[in-house]
Amino acid sequence: MRLCVAGLVAFAALSLSGCGGSGSTPPVKTTPTITWATPAAFTYGTALSSTQLNASAGSVAGTFTYSPAAGAILGAGSQTLGVTFTPSDTTLYNTATASVTITVTQATPTVTWATPAGITYGTALSSAQLNASAGSVAGTFSYAPSLGTVLAVGSQTLTATFTPTDAADYTTASASVIISVTKPATTLTWANPTPITYGTALSAAQLNATSNVPGVFVYTPVSGTVLGAGSQTLSVSFTPTDQADYLSATASVTLAINQAVPAITWASPAAIVVGTALGASQLDATANTPGSFTYTPPSGTAFSTPGIETLSVTFNPNDATDFTTAQSSVSLQVLPAAGTALVDFGANQQIIRGFGGSTAWMGTFPQVAINNLFGQTGTRVGMSLLRVRIDPTGSATNNSPWAAELGTAQEALAVAPDARVFASPWTPPAAYKMQTTAFQYYQGNPLYGGILDTAHYSDYANYLKSYVSYMSANGVTLYGVSMQNEPDWNATYEACNWNAAQIHTWVASYGNTLGAQLIMPESLNFNPAMSDPTLNDPNAVGKVGIVGGHLYGSAPAPYPLATSKGKELWMTEHAFNPAATTSSTYPLPVMSDAIAMAQEIHASMVTGGFNAYVWWWVYNWNPTINIGLIDANYNPTFYGYALGQYSRFVRPGYYRVSATSSPVAGVSVSAYSGDGHYVIVAINANATARLVPFFLENATVTAMTPYQTTSAGGLAQQSAVSVSGGTFTHSLPAQSIVTFVQ
Repeated sequence: MRLCVAGLVAFAALSLSGCGGSGSTPPVKTTPTITWATPAAFTYGTALSSTQLNASAGSVAGTFTYSPAAGAILGAGSQTLGVTFTPSDTTLYNTATASVTITVTQATPTVTWATPAGITYGTALSSAQLNASAGSVAGTFSYAPSLGTVLAVGSQTLTATFTPTDAADYTTASASVIISVTKPATTLTWANPTPITYGTALSAAQLNATSNVPGVFVYTPVSGTVLGAGSQTLSVSFTPTDQADYLSATASVTLAINQAVPAITWASPAAIVVGTALGASQLDATANTPGSFTYTPPSGTAFSTPGIETLSVTFNPNDATDFTTAQSSVSLQVLPAAGTALVDFGANQQIIRGFGGSTAWMGTFPQVAINNLFGQTGTRVGMSLLRVRIDPTGSATNNSPWAAELGTAQEALAVAPDARVFASPWTPPAAYKMQTTAFQYYQGNPLYGGILDTAHYSDYANYLKSYVSYMSANGVTLYGVSMQNEPDWNATYEACNWNAAQIHTWVASYGNTLGAQLIMPESLNFNPAMSDPTLNDPNAVGKVGIVGGHLYGSAPAPYPLATSKGKELWMTEHAFNPAATTSSTYPLPVMSDAIAMAQEIHASMVTGGFNAYVWWWVYNWNPTINIGLIDANYNPTFYGYALGQYSRFVRPGYYRVSATSSPVAGVSVSAYSGDGHYVIVAINANATARLVPFFLENATVTAMTPYQTTSAGGLAQQSAVSVSGGTFTHSLPAQSIVTFVQ
């Protein structure tokens, strides 16, 4: 009986039969007891395993099914693990379940950050240094110091803080590294300087190093030092202003210093006379450094012929290291012996416009008169300038009063095409004038005296222009037109008075409107005060073509203001009676009168620097006035011969050249060149002949033909004179004018 009961207990699965029973009873199932201790907490990222999934059902066989299953990654926090136990004997046992709570802690990301390579001061932090990594964990880094920071020199700590994207499962993390910041080398820029010459002191032009940071440069040698010639080393030491962060630096360059050429000072010596030995007065060069001079030709040399000689010198410095040898030369004029006329055809002075006279009031000349005045053969005068009068009674609508002198001008140009014609008014038309207390009309005639009414300034300019146009329309192009003859002479014939201020006002407004260049002021005695205001006015000076003047009561003189303004000087009228003239006798001029006239022409050219010389009346049309270049029979007078010695041979466009003005007492010499010709005019005012040597420079001349005027008259051609070695000697007859022509 006990055995049956025991069998029931032990073997619940067996069928209850036998043992006195007549039927079957089902077994009673039991639920297994699951034992599962709470697992230890673990870190996020750890997969579930048997360490956590370790429930037990004691001795009951069966299988466990976990949720979550092994291998699952649980989120951080308190997580529930569940298990279902399925017994192997489901007849006797029920399925059982259980659960436990497990704590999953947040993981700390692992930050990997290698120590960065050292950097130099000035390098901004970048990804090359700020490159920490958190492996596969997503998130962001923040750095201190931040990207772009420039660190001070020394060991500096860099810190990285990592903030994970999954803040539920990961904590923030940080790491730090040490970076070494060193001082950078300072960059100095200093190109080799341009070579200099010995004697040049060092300056900023050579000591011009630059750096990439502020600081102080100390040069060796210092500024102001003068170095010897050769290749020299310049050095610099640089100390940065920020010495904590930058290194000092040095640099050097090579400077080429060329030898200096000694400065030789040697003024051209004063001229010497043939035969004078060279000495210290000529060979007197100096240098800016000690040394020795070697002259060529040497001291003691004497030149035997006149001319321009070249003196040369070679200088050898004592300091041959820093200086080269040097050469220099000067020109020395060797003058002919005393009494020689030296003519330099290469030394141009002023241009010559011509020589002539006036036909004012004389009407049209017969052809014979024109031929003798303008012809260039035989004893003819050869005039190249003609001054005509503007008749105040003529006008653009009534030009018959202008026709008479027009005819003379036309005839003159037909005989001498290179001649120039200019015109002068003695007075404006009467309608344009007025009288004042100071300047009344003489005998009530408005053409005699008075002044130009300012209300008619423009009318007067138009009047002069109409005259210029009339002449041009009839084949005579005027070279110039004057505004007034002798404005400073209150005459008792055709005249008009002007002062300097009135001239200036009129010229400034109308001087360039006349159709021909303006000649002004034609004062009585070439008085500069009459033209100075105009020449000093920038608005007026350009409207003046020629400064003209007369020589009554004055002598030829330079006019520096006019020449400095580029104006030509024309002597437009002068004449004087023959010396023998008395109140009752009116002789024709003689040779002494011709000498006086020639000397005035000489002074006009040489002393005054005039460009033109114009005598007064060309013709003796009044028996009491014998100043004409031709007499009443139209034959040349001694005045004509005197002018002809210039006008025949010195044509328009020639230049006066340098010449000994007075080689011997009583002898005057001037010289000219042009169109391939060379001309020398010599005046012997002495009562006896003078033997004068001539020395010619800068011209190739083999012979010159003299044209001679003596008391015998004429322009007598003489036999040619041979020129050898640039020299010839000629005997100038007593009281003579001789022109030599090649």
